[in-house]
Amino acid sequence: MATSSMLGTTLRVVFFAILLSGGNGERCNTSSVQVETFNSGIMVSGGDTVFEVVLKNLCPCAVRNVQLDARGFATTVDVDPAAFRADDGGVYLVNGGEPIPSMATVSFRYAWDHFFEMTPSKLEVDGQC
Repeated sequence: MATSSMLGTTLRVVFFAILLSGGNGERCNTSSVQVETFNSGIMVSGGDTVFEVVLKNLCPCAVRNVQLDARGFATTVDVDPAAFRADDGGVYLVNGGEPIPSMATVSFRYAWDHFFEMTPSKLEVDGQC
């Protein structure tokens, strides 16, 4: 009976470790970054809606050089380039490439007549974690 209890505990620990590692030995990948866009309810002159984008690092490690695929992105208001700036060919660099700690967020606002789909396309794990 003690053996089956120990086996159950061991299996739970292994399962949790696989979940954290993503199953392929990598602890973090683009699916470790959550991107949500919210309608702020604010309208700017010209009738465009202000949207707020919140990027959250769900990885247990800090990540850096996070890039979002946001093809077609446009805005009628300035976006802080330290938070979000064009990199190349519809890809945008978040947080100036600087590390984003685990569970931390980076946010920015833009205005347009519709929201843009933004998906993580690349990141680097910051150091040994």
